[in-house]
Amino acid sequence: MNGMEKAYLYWNTVKHLKPVQIKHQIENRVYRDRRKKNMDYVNELPVPKKRTAIRILIPELDCEACYLERFSVDRMMLGMVELLHEAHRVGKEWNVPEASRLWNYNLHYLEFLIPLAVQYTSTGKDAYFFKWKELIEGWLGQCFGGSLEPYPISMRIPNLLICMELLREKINGTELEEKLFGSVYRQYRYLLLAQEKALLANHYFENLKAIVISSLLFGELDIYHKYFVLFLKEIEEQILNDGLHFERSLMYHKVILEDILRVYLVLNSVQRMGDAQKLIPTICMMASAMVCLEQGFERIPLFNDAGNNVSKDKNALLRAIERNCRDSRDICNSVWEKEKGKRAMAVCSFKASGYYKLYYDETALFFDCGEIGPPYMGGHAHNDCLSFELCVKGSPLFVNSGTGQYQGGLRPFFRSAAAHNTVMIDSREQSELWGEHRAARRIRKVQGAVRGGALIGQFQSFLGDSFRRSIKWKKENGNVLVIRDDIKACDTERHMARQFFHLAPGYYYIRDGKQVKIVEGRSLKAVVKLPEECDYMIHRDGLLSNYAEDFGEYRKKEVLEIRTPFEGEVCLKTEIDIFRR
Repeated sequence: MNGMEKAYLYWNTVKHLKPVQIKHQIENRVYRDRRKKNMDYVNELPVPKKRTAIRILIPELDCEACYLERFSVDRMMLGMVELLHEAHRVGKEWNVPEASRLWNYNLHYLEFLIPLAVQYTSTGKDAYFFKWKELIEGWLGQCFGGSLEPYPISMRIPNLLICMELLREKINGTELEEKLFGSVYRQYRYLLLAQEKALLANHYFENLKAIVISSLLFGELDIYHKYFVLFLKEIEEQILNDGLHFERSLMYHKVILEDILRVYLVLNSVQRMGDAQKLIPTICMMASAMVCLEQGFERIPLFNDAGNNVSKDKNALLRAIERNCRDSRDICNSVWEKEKGKRAMAVCSFKASGYYKLYYDETALFFDCGEIGPPYMGGHAHNDCLSFELCVKGSPLFVNSGTGQYQGGLRPFFRSAAAHNTVMIDSREQSELWGEHRAARRIRKVQGAVRGGALIGQFQSFLGDSFRRSIKWKKENGNVLVIRDDIKACDTERHMARQFFHLAPGYYYIRDGKQVKIVEGRSLKAVVKLPEECDYMIHRDGLLSNYAEDFGEYRKKEVLEIRTPFEGEVCLKTEIDIFRR
């Protein structure tokens, strides 16, 4: 890429940003020594002696078995910290060079300390407390470094307060407790000076959450009143009217839902019921969206940046909401559950986000025909428009490839169209996604609709290619899924239309003439009937076979790639006959 091309790429990225983002991006580059000055200032501030007793612990989330299993307590007792399927020994510098950047970022959340605290409170064994104390004192003694990043601070403050609530009887009145409160206060006051307005979106939301909670803890009500208004403003901006978070990742949706629930709990604990009640409609709306979009999947659908080992479990979130929130009954009733009693087929629409669900019997299909995200934040976007995932009896059959990591050589692949169950022309992408978290030119003319039981989506790529896809169950045979792709190139050259069908691990393709069988072990699960005049290949290894349902864990899958040569435009019809027995 020459200098002019790179400048054009940057321009097409920057032009989508808000003025406040551009301002802070420039300031972050000009005033690189600001971090030390801010920390020096914060260290001189007196820590308030008077603190408000807040409640932030949510047992349904923080003590839930599946959540705790993400962090190996046994390994921690041996001096190893396991995060995102990766374990390392942490030295006094609290930086592990051989680990990924994302791993080191997560290390400073200190979330892994919660399972140690839970283990101590549930068993009473001092060994767990002493290991927790050793780790937290080691962290307090380090020279901050990467732990001064605003996002880790925003995640760490609640995690520290959760641990302190779990261990209240053990540390109450101790020097360690005072050190922890002093550290939390300094982090909070530093965060006030380092909010992520260069990024906004979920990062800024996390900043506001931590500031609201901390200002209540330390009784700084002038700060609380200012930032709770900003918190409500961000809720209004970031939560779409269909209940989904505007970055269109089910993982981040659940993270933000948990944030709002935590703030609600803290507000109630300090008798600010009026402010707490302002959060109830959003909590219920987001919970309803979560239930409907995960219904029939039993995991997070892998659209945009997502993984199943970051946010809390759907059922745990629902139990927490039902126990802690007034007026939250019946939020578990998804549209599907209501529709199921009326007819065999059902459709669930989330028009603002561009997500649709199609159900038949015990089969659930998730379809994406929405924008990549908010205009000023495309960092978590994938080229997954018109992609789908399909589950049978709660078990994934067709999957998108996932995310894996935010850095490294596989990042461009996981964001590409070829990593998803969608269609493309040659190697031309939908949107111009680049770097780790950047988006330049984007898809446009994006539309989604439900007509006659069919899900219909269409868009135009950043190069001008047009795509339209309809998905429906065949009327005369509800076991057959019919996918029609109408593709029109932006030029009259000869091209190759490429359709991708990614199987979940454990399923395999078998060639059978003009159709392809899908098997699991010796059982026939489905048959794919191919479009006319096409060729196809089955990828069993190589780049396309990568699959990351969780962050940090990679598996192999098989991918069917259907190739059809064309000039101008082409219509492709693919049928998938699914055997549910």
